[in-house]
Amino acid sequence: MNNQQQLATTTESTPSPRRYLSKAEQTVVVRLIQKMIGLGKFTSEIKTAIAARYNLSRRSATRYLHRARHEMQEFVERDDDLHRTESFYFYLSVIENPESTGNQRLRARERIDKIMGIELPNQYHQRRKFSKNAEEIKSLSEEEFQAYYDKLMRDVT
Repeated sequence: MNNQQQLATTTESTPSPRRYLSKAEQTVVVRLIQKMIGLGKFTSEIKTAIAARYNLSRRSATRYLHRARHEMQEFVERDDDLHRTESFYFYLSVIENPESTGNQRLRARERIDKIMGIELPNQYHQRRKFSKNAEEIKSLSEEEFQAYYDKLMRDVT
């Protein structure tokens, strides 16, 4: 082999220089991996896509995959009070956003009420005590029914 052939062979097998991502790029890669995990992509698909997109080795893609999973696990295991606080401020930002629709604001208000434990009960509890059953009420004349209704309304107020 002459020197030119030897030089061509060594340059073809020489690995490409390392690619270092900035902190912002690392954050984007981790968020992208988390999104892909959420979409149900296989680990091999994620590694291949990240390595190709960011010109990384599969080993580097694996490290980012581990970091993404670790962050996801920390998010799930965090304190309930912290999660409740973040949710409150998120819904508050929806209410204060001038571009939010009335329906979005109403929904955000309902969620805040639920978070704070001041949500109204979903069931209506009958507060009136009827002394007559449905059959007896049906058999009343108009005057008797009106008198019975007026008596019930007085008792409520």
